[in-house]
Amino acid sequence: MTLNVALHPAARDRVSDRLAGLDLPLRLLPLLEDGRCTVDGRSGPLAEAPAEAVWLTAELAGRDFDGCLKAIAASPTVRWVQTFNAGLDHPGYRAIAARGIRIGASSAQAVAISEYVFAHVLDLYQGLAERRAAQAAVEWKPLPFREIAGTRWLIVGYGNIGQEIGKRAKAFGARVAGVRRSGAPAPHADEVCRMDELAARLGDADVVVLCCPHSSETDRLVDTGFLTAMKPGAVLVNVARGGVVDDAALLEALDSGRVGAAVLDVFEPEPLPPDSRYWTHPSVRLTGHCSFAGNGTSGRADDLFIANLPRYAAGEALVNEVDLKVYLETLP
Repeated sequence: MTLNVALHPAARDRVSDRLAGLDLPLRLLPLLEDGRCTVDGRSGPLAEAPAEAVWLTAELAGRDFDGCLKAIAASPTVRWVQTFNAGLDHPGYRAIAARGIRIGASSAQAVAISEYVFAHVLDLYQGLAERRAAQAAVEWKPLPFREIAGTRWLIVGYGNIGQEIGKRAKAFGARVAGVRRSGAPAPHADEVCRMDELAARLGDADVVVLCCPHSSETDRLVDTGFLTAMKPGAVLVNVARGGVVDDAALLEALDSGRVGAAVLDVFEPEPLPPDSRYWTHPSVRLTGHCSFAGNGTSGRADDLFIANLPRYAAGEALVNEVDLKVYLETLP
């Protein structure tokens, strides 16, 4: 049977040769940012199109992304959504999951985010700003630095992104502890523990990285108790979601020096308001939710869709398929 796939024209054009090579009976339906889909030359709401699969790419994350997700949830024919999002905290995904529509989450960002994390931790450890200042001042100034080798990393959320971070930390000679719901062993970690064991690990970690989903279990996870349990002077990195952190508690910990530095790429709300103290705090490295924006992210997202198409057509499990039951039960 023909598999009707709705996707943005730019995404279609980007992978058209690869789709032809799959030898699948595909019918490609152009889908635009406003949720309208073209079938046989006529444009109309997605709910009136016979789309069985939808490929959500960055081209569809425009001003009406809410409307696009609502259109998917309202479709009587859609059975699978492959998304560019790694985190599914957008409320539109709740309605899609509640319909029983299969969701393939993205792992395309993992490499980029892991490199982002290391860029900032290396910057802090190496003191690159001070080195550049010495150069600008024409000062011959031998500057000591801290090595990553021998440090301990605690990675909260040890999935695709966490494992890429762990892989790089191990390569630098660090000891890695991962935290995941199951507590099952995973690549590149010296140990893996469950969330209920997290507090006991905080005091040993030189670097704590948050890359977990924002869920009922992790909402405001980083509170006063969490920060007090951390090793004095440790670095906190948040590439998860802003809702995982209690901002007032973190700022207090930074003010006191309890936390040595914070690398923050995600906030609640976004964009971060201009009057936030994060902008000017001397112990904060801040970016505007761009840790995913490596030059290879888009290509890896394409690869994932191409890999999942024949899996879906054959009725097999998808790469990074979301467990809808667990997802709905753990929404914040």
